[in-house]
Amino acid sequence: MARAKKTPRTNAEITAETREKLIAAGRAVFAAQGFRNAGGEEVVAKAGVTRGALYYQFGGMEGLFAATAETVAVELARGLYDKTMAALPAHAQGDHSVEELEIGAELLLRAFAGGDAADLLLREAPVVLGHQGWQELMTKSGLRGLLDHALGHWIEAGLLSPKQKAATADVIFGALMQAGIAIAAADNRAAALALYRDIVRRMIRALRNAKD
Repeated sequence: MARAKKTPRTNAEITAETREKLIAAGRAVFAAQGFRNAGGEEVVAKAGVTRGALYYQFGGMEGLFAATAETVAVELARGLYDKTMAALPAHAQGDHSVEELEIGAELLLRAFAGGDAADLLLREAPVVLGHQGWQELMTKSGLRGLLDHALGHWIEAGLLSPKQKAATADVIFGALMQAGIAIAAADNRAAALALYRDIVRRMIRALRNAKD
């Protein structure tokens, strides 16, 4: 029986595969060594591509880092949303809850304690991308939007006025990022997670239950 001919890959498919390999390699190297200590030769060797491919795809190491950070942030945001919704039994019926923020905050801190997200997004990204670039990343990825979405349910429940939403989001988001940095830098991440998780939970409940 004649063997079926293998369909040649398109240039778009090859390009996408090369990008994925470089981002995966960059993610491992940046998280372990930091951007400043990461070497291009190590990244391309790990990815199994040429140095020319790195520059063609991303223009250099900064471009690769930006793409890697975006990939990690989007992955984190999507996973955080799915896990938060899964923790709400009534969500399958289309219901939302003022508890979304507290659940999502704990899941975010767990992610910072157990993976490379804190190293890449909180330690490296503000330095490499600059503060404005980092803020744009948080917005573009959807991470900041999850907080705004959750606070929308507070407003619907009469727990927060619309005029307080932006300021409340700034305070909670800043606290979560600082907690993530502290957890990631701790010698004992599990102990740090327990400590900051409790403090963040108390802060969120206090804000939710506050009365003008």
